[in-house]
Amino acid sequence: MFRTAAILSFILVLPAGANAADDKTANCVATAGIVADAVDQRTGGNTKAATTEFLTSDEGGIDDKYDPAVPMLVEWVFTLPEDQLTEDASTAFEKACLEHN
Repeated sequence: MFRTAAILSFILVLPAGANAADDKTANCVATAGIVADAVDQRTGGNTKAATTEFLTSDEGGIDDKYDPAVPMLVEWVFTLPEDQLTEDASTAFEKACLEHN
């Protein structure tokens, strides 16, 4: 995926904890969920700005610790061609995230 490596590098430095492997898995799952939500927002007709605003609001339901990652993830989702705006986008993101060193 296009700028996935740069985004993943940022995502994987989010809150560090006792067990790096568990943290990595949790971060990858959470950020893939954000990707899925952003895809839903985009396919629902929302703008990039409205999507970012919604996902970082209390209404978006995303843990506040992931707020710094939301703009980059939304930006990335809005670069995807229409035919990639499926569940596969978040699945591929999660797989790439988990495989990233």
